[in-house]
Order: sequence, then C-alpha cells, then structure tokens
Amino acid sequence: MRFLLGVLLGYSMRGKKKPLITVLTTIAFVVYIVVPTIALLALRLDVLRERRIRPTQIEVPALKGLSYEDAETKLHASNLTIRLLATRCDLPLQPELVIDQTPQPGQNVDSGYPVAVTVTKVRSNCR
Repeated sequence: MRFLLGVLLGYSMRGKKKPLITVLTTIAFVVYIVVPTIALLALRLDVLRERRIRPTQIEVPALKGLSYEDAETKLHASNLTIRLLATRCDLPLQPELVIDQTPQPGQNVDSGYPVAVTVTKVRSNCR
C-alpha cells in the first residue's frame, strides 16, 4: 500500500505519465475498496442465511409442581415436546406431579426439543 501510494504521489507531483497514474489509482481503488466491500457483503449474506436456517430458540417454561397433563399442554403451547424420564413413588405427593425437569426453566432450546420430566407415581403401583 505504501509503495503504491508513493508511486502515485511521485508521478502526480511530476505531472508525468497521466495514464499510468490513472491505471494505478484504478488498481488501488479496486484492491483496497471494491474487493473488501464485496467480501464483506458476501460474509453478511452468509451470516443472514445461517441465521435463517438455525431453528428458533425457545425459553423452557417451569413445569415443577404441575400435573403431567398440564405440563404437556404448556410445552405444546411453547412448541416443545415432553418426555417421561422417570417416575418416583417414594414421595408423599399427589400422583402424576412433575417434580423435576431437564433442561431447567429459563434455558433456551431449539423448537421441538424434548423436555424430560420426572413424575410421582401412585404408591399402590410401586413395586
């Protein structure tokens, strides 16, 4: 860049070889202005395309304390799915109550992501 600017300055100070100055100025403009602009525009388009392809992020709602059916309804309304991870029968709580979830409330996940829940079970059905 310094060399090119030095040549341009030298020839313009002498006032000689105007076609050479024009060619060098055009080359400098293309190399230092046009090419980087095109590269940045291509990068911007690539980033925008990548963002469009990426699934929508959804915040996981709090499910602890809800019945399994209510949790399923709440997740369906948030475009998430439910998955039964485990059942616990050693707790003195009402049956089919969500006591734990993964991922935790407030975390962002992709649309359609399954949220695993642990629910209580009726004591008479425990082995």
